[in-house]
Amino acid sequence: MIKNIFIMKANTGELIYYKAYEDIFNVQMTSSFLSAIFSFVKQTLKTSEISEIEVGVFRFIFEIERIKTDELLFALFTDRTDNLVELRNQLMEIKDQFLEKYDSSLIENFDGEISKFHDFEKNVEYILEKSKQLVSEEIQKDLIMIFKELHTFSSFVVSSALLTQTGRVIVSYLKPSVLSEIIRLLEGRFLTGNYQINELISLEDFGILNLVGIDENFISVVQFKSNCPFETGLIIGKKFSQRLRKLIC
Repeated sequence: MIKNIFIMKANTGELIYYKAYEDIFNVQMTSSFLSAIFSFVKQTLKTSEISEIEVGVFRFIFEIERIKTDELLFALFTDRTDNLVELRNQLMEIKDQFLEKYDSSLIENFDGEISKFHDFEKNVEYILEKSKQLVSEEIQKDLIMIFKELHTFSSFVVSSALLTQTGRVIVSYLKPSVLSEIIRLLEGRFLTGNYQINELISLEDFGILNLVGIDENFISVVQFKSNCPFETGLIIGKKFSQRLRKLIC
């Protein structure tokens, strides 16, 4: 869960926009802390690239954008167990909409008056609200019927799921350990710039895993027994994803 959102000048620590969903800490002290981290990474490690930092059970997630002589730091403060891919996707959209909404000269000549950026809250709420409900309750019921049919279709099928490309669970019958492995896979691909999965089949300790990109938003997942032929898994996975596509696309 997102607890705080920061937009600030990375070099000076000047806070431009701030949104608190939980009042956990002093805002000014935290912005100074984030600025100090950025300066340390830049001066000591000779890079301005910083993606996330874990602090106990919490995590800071960063996006940085250069605007002429300034560098803007966009940050989310969240629980460490939250879906990193989905949060990163939301932060990137926050960054893109902020840069589109405000002229660079307003940011360059920032005089400390954060009220100029208060109306950005509408954008933030839209971005976060948009991710809450991706399919209706009616479609959800139809999805469950398709899943039940899949599980009786072949003795090779162990379990299945419908996820977003960012790893958010829509429907899942997977064991938590298997789901966690898939989320980690998506996080790893996302961090290397592979934002979408088209098709993937692999042999894992828990069986054969088939992931098929339904579109730019969703992924179907089918877990098969280890003795399932790969060709059979591919055929079943594709037919399953096609049925889901007709329903949700």
